[in-house]
Amino acid sequence: MAKLDSSEQEDTQVVTRSEREKCWIARDKYFACLDKNRITSVANQDSSVCANERSDVDSLCRQSWVDYFIQRRERTLQIDAMKRYRTQQAHDELEARESASREELRNKFVKR
Repeated sequence: MAKLDSSEQEDTQVVTRSEREKCWIARDKYFACLDKNRITSVANQDSSVCANERSDVDSLCRQSWVDYFIQRRERTLQIDAMKRYRTQQAHDELEARESASREELRNKFVKR
């Protein structure tokens, strides 16, 4: 019989509701720390920033969960940034059209 590696062993262990809740609380505290310090990518993070919170997450959550949580957070931040950019872009285009319309009306009705 083949031996299971650590990630396969991790997947065979049952996680209780209490353990999941502790994991989620630790995750939320870690992400709050990252947000407070304006850290969007864990890869570019200074290891001393949020180190205690990260340690809690690593000790209370399965590694596969930690990886998933971080990937999901970074993807969500990217999507939010794209939405803000698109909204700003649409606002700028609307502003330019309104400005052009006002200028056109002004030129049409103002005697020269």
